[in-house]
Amino acid sequence: MAESFKVTPWEVSGLSGETYEKLIKKFGVKKIDGPLIQKILNTAGSLHPFISLNLFYAERDLGELLDDYRKGNKFYLYTGRGPSGKMHIGHLMPFIFTKWLQEAYGVDLVIQLTDDEKYLVKNLSRKEIDGYVEDNILDILSLGFDPKHTHILVDSKQSGLMYNYAVDVAKHITVSTIKAVFGVKDSDNIGKMFFPSMQIVPSFIIPALTGRKMRCLIPYAIDQDPYFRVARDVIPKLGYYKPSAIISKFLPSLQGDSGKMSSSVESSAIFLSDDDKTVRRKLMKYAFSGGRDTVEEQRKHGANPDIDFAFNAYMMFEADAKKVRQVYDDYKSGRMLSGEMKELAAAKISEKLADMRAMKERIKGNLAPYMFDPSKFSQ
Repeated sequence: MAESFKVTPWEVSGLSGETYEKLIKKFGVKKIDGPLIQKILNTAGSLHPFISLNLFYAERDLGELLDDYRKGNKFYLYTGRGPSGKMHIGHLMPFIFTKWLQEAYGVDLVIQLTDDEKYLVKNLSRKEIDGYVEDNILDILSLGFDPKHTHILVDSKQSGLMYNYAVDVAKHITVSTIKAVFGVKDSDNIGKMFFPSMQIVPSFIIPALTGRKMRCLIPYAIDQDPYFRVARDVIPKLGYYKPSAIISKFLPSLQGDSGKMSSSVESSAIFLSDDDKTVRRKLMKYAFSGGRDTVEEQRKHGANPDIDFAFNAYMMFEADAKKVRQVYDDYKSGRMLSGEMKELAAAKISEKLADMRAMKERIKGNLAPYMFDPSKFSQ
């Protein structure tokens, strides 16, 4: 029987709670269990709600990386963004979590902007993509990353640095692997064959530049796993550790379908540029609810926060884990109604987006301290 879902780096559809469990087996990742959660708590000093509420739910070699960290061996973080449009709140989820990891463990972070990939796979001009690159960088940094430990790597701008490393990677990947793992067809351009080599490079670039044995931890959504399955096969052949991973589900579409939010569908997402009125209107009009049909049923049976868009959006932006847990329990028990949940989410989202817009204006024109510079790793 054909699978009813599809999860690739370029297409996601048919997702459900059951699907995420199937992907654990299909992709060969491990579910984050109680002992590993305790290890995260012991090393980080706290738990992010994304972990305690099972949004980041799977991993690769995370326990080994944390064991090394406890011995005094620092790791670094790597995550990224494909700049193909304006950003919505779903795009922020890995960056919010990565920022927490960066601060909890006191480590460096590489953020890759894969503008080359978007030119190869999207019907966009270089000029359009260049505009998205600059705006997306500002949106990401508006979360408040530390410029001393945050390094933006734009593929087209750092191609000279990355190319030889990517060639080393490419030498160890067969055409049949790319076809099987990524679904590349004979009719696709050959750039789609080579690009995975570029996305793999940041997962060993700091050890390559410094000569230090150092692990890399990559937070990403489950659709990006094909890249790092291949990376884990190739990188040891180049003399580096396999990258570790902590893997998330998606923040679902605003309308609750089985895919993820889309930059090209206005009603599927709350965009970072949406004003307070628009945020509230979208939540009230479109947001998929995990609540019941009537007040009486909600009071009696409670809601399902796990599938509720408003709760998940609120959880993204509320830094106080105790508040998130209280709202979760109140909503699930029926003490809180769906309309109240949407109002709470609207206020929290609008507050955060206003803060981000102010930060964006402050850093505009001053990106140099954040840009990837090999000399920063020479010591």
